[in-house]
Amino acid sequence: LEGGLKFDFSEISLPKDCLSQNNDQCEEDNELNEDEDNYDSDNEDCSYSNALQSCFKTMVDTLSKQDPETIAQVQNLVKELRRITLLWDELWLGTLAQHQTEISKRQQQLEYEIEKVNENPHLNKEEKISLIAEKHRIIIKPIVFVLEQLRDVTSVEAETPHEKEFQEKYMDEINYVINRLKNPECPEKPQESLLPLKHLQKQFQQKFHRRASYTLKMAAISPVLASIKNTLIAMPGLTTSTSRVTISHVSNAVSILPTKTKPKKLIFYGSNGQTYTYLFKGLEDLHLDERIMQFLSIANTMMAKNSDLTEGRNLYRARHYSVIPLGPRSGLISWVDGTTPAFALYKRWQQREISKPITVKNSSSATAPATTTSVLRPSELFYNKLNPLLKEHGIKNVENRKEWPLSVLKQVLTELMAETPSDLLAKELWCNAISASAWWQVVKRYSYSVAVMSIIGYIIGLGDRHLDNVLVDLTSGEV
Repeated sequence: LEGGLKFDFSEISLPKDCLSQNNDQCEEDNELNEDEDNYDSDNEDCSYSNALQSCFKTMVDTLSKQDPETIAQVQNLVKELRRITLLWDELWLGTLAQHQTEISKRQQQLEYEIEKVNENPHLNKEEKISLIAEKHRIIIKPIVFVLEQLRDVTSVEAETPHEKEFQEKYMDEINYVINRLKNPECPEKPQESLLPLKHLQKQFQQKFHRRASYTLKMAAISPVLASIKNTLIAMPGLTTSTSRVTISHVSNAVSILPTKTKPKKLIFYGSNGQTYTYLFKGLEDLHLDERIMQFLSIANTMMAKNSDLTEGRNLYRARHYSVIPLGPRSGLISWVDGTTPAFALYKRWQQREISKPITVKNSSSATAPATTTSVLRPSELFYNKLNPLLKEHGIKNVENRKEWPLSVLKQVLTELMAETPSDLLAKELWCNAISASAWWQVVKRYSYSVAVMSIIGYIIGLGDRHLDNVLVDLTSGEV
């Protein structure tokens, strides 16, 4: 979603060309047969979708007649949130990264074709130059097509300061890159014609290649959101408040998290004077996440009878948060304060370990403290142990995981577990407790919380449970 318009990486795809091996007649026949088989089902899906759209439109029209100002404000809010789903520089970097493999393949294909032409003894110099230029045009044309589509999206009239800044900073270079690809100075040297494109991609990467988040001004990326005041819009996902809370205004600071879809951390100020933080995610359908949160809420109701009378709360409780889909490709997630990712605890331990002075002998046999400044990522630790063992077992193709012996994987896991303390989380819970009785309650709540979330996760088939996706409340012990 870009500038209020629907947009998706998948919409920008490399078209088939005459040199592609995917244009076989048999594939075309198969596609025709599949089209015939799916014609009826497509018509049914289309009519069903049209019926839904008609129902939604009727509902919106009815609500607009009853409260036109509120509906208009909500529509304006959603439109502006869609605008910041994918900023123009994020769009360029994401699309170039998505097609990086295909671009590399086409460069290799072009180099191979040029080599064949140069080795052909039946062509004179002029014919070789002409043929190489034509092959360059044909093979590079799909890349140019993608870049021109991106340019069309980002060359429209800028509506925000951020879009205007993007055009002033990058548009001349974008045009230069496209012109160099369409009219190369040396078609026989494809690496030179693709060099400006790589340089442009590197510029985008330098901005986003940071492990920490960075901040933009809301006034720059959406002046409309930055200027809203005292709206009638109910605070999204707020169900515990006894009185109605509306959005008073939006914070001017927007944090961009350094993950693939570049989610934005937004802060809304409520009419009750409190702040409400959300993670705005784009390019994802959050309806399934919403259903899971609703399931957790229902599970809590079912388990409410097993309440602890001494604590006045449920022993069996699944901690959850609000998820508010704003369409099929974006939505808001309530920011969970007071929690720590389990991976952060592991990383802290790593940093403590490398900060310890290590006694080493220098050339004069005296001792001096030495420290290492880099913290290895889990993947680096894993492969540092795995690769030597694979070589010992004669595994040449390290990339093929199917060839990895199970005994080697078990050995690597055992060694990594032996190097990592088993009480990292236990110590954190102990340090956060103010007394022995408080520590006991925290440990008990942690045990119940892990049990509940493990069982529910197993029932619904919840995956992707790596340490960054497991949050721990060190004060209460809940996960």
